[in-house]
Amino acid sequence: MQKVNAQYKFEKAREFQVKSLNSVEIVDYDPATQQFLAYEKVSSGFVVVLLDDKGRILQKKDLNGQGPGQFSSAMNFLGFSDTEDIWVITPNQVISYDRKLNFKESKKFVIDNPFFVFGGSKAPVFYYKEGQKDNLVFTTYPSGTARFMSAKGLEKHHLVEMHELKSKKTFYLAPIAHRPIFKHFDNTINSMYKPIFTQDKKSNQLYVTAALDNEITVIDLPSGKTISNIKINHGDFGSFKKFPISDKTLPSYPPYTLASVNLNVLHLDGGIVLLDYVGEIPYGTFEKKKKEDTQYHHFQDPDYHRVILFDERKQLSNDMEIPYGQIKIAMPNNSILIKLLNPDEEEDFIRYGVYKVVKN
Repeated sequence: MQKVNAQYKFEKAREFQVKSLNSVEIVDYDPATQQFLAYEKVSSGFVVVLLDDKGRILQKKDLNGQGPGQFSSAMNFLGFSDTEDIWVITPNQVISYDRKLNFKESKKFVIDNPFFVFGGSKAPVFYYKEGQKDNLVFTTYPSGTARFMSAKGLEKHHLVEMHELKSKKTFYLAPIAHRPIFKHFDNTINSMYKPIFTQDKKSNQLYVTAALDNEITVIDLPSGKTISNIKINHGDFGSFKKFPISDKTLPSYPPYTLASVNLNVLHLDGGIVLLDYVGEIPYGTFEKKKKEDTQYHHFQDPDYHRVILFDERKQLSNDMEIPYGQIKIAMPNNSILIKLLNPDEEEDFIRYGVYKVVKN
């Protein structure tokens, strides 16, 4: 593995609290109004929360139901539009709300393979075809979806599916057969091969990889052309130690995987691309932690997360540890937002920290 000389660190800029007994998951930030958009994890319903820059709740609304602006299927995407609106994208409609979470309008769409995501949501990836505001194009499935659960093979599939709202056309980007790691895949891992992507809205560039992948592809969204392919040199990615990669070579504690996987990719405004991946956990360690906490999964354990930094062409850093928490979104000033965790104490508020990426 090629070693990278330049090293970076995370420097804490500030911390804030969200007063809530339920978990509040921030998914987007609007630098113009300095507002966060989040959802609250509750047993039922889709509670959307608007926060100010200090974590104070400005608006909060449960959108579950059958009335105007309500839905009951899934909240696949939640985020700010490029105007003052808030968007929710479900499996069959784009719903717009104002900043008081009042319903404005709904536009229906139909796709061949509708997906349903529960327990998580991401900010939408979108652009306007030929710059026309009435020609919205958006991703129709988010990262983290077991997109290929029923696929017999991956050779004809893509990592990204886009839908044109006006023309009702669907097209695809990032063919899996072109991924360098693809030749090492056995079909038994299809359900693990989940797409992961993010967008630089200023340049309309898409950064895409997958849970089991060794490359980040940079795509110009309006043209669909590949700009670059960035090789990933993971520090310790046990999933790639043995070929072919199959359900027999990847460690598991049924029904849980113990394997190392990529989890998230972010694009920072300083041109840095951040990959968040989770390392493999030993069977005995997982078994012990599961007995101590039945809800445990190493995907949620900061001790097993590592971060690698890139620019748009090459890798910039080796593996880096993160502050104790979960990386959520990119922030202005080359920073990231981390949901901070306290393993020793249950708190009646949610802590978030903003950390700037700086060179040592």
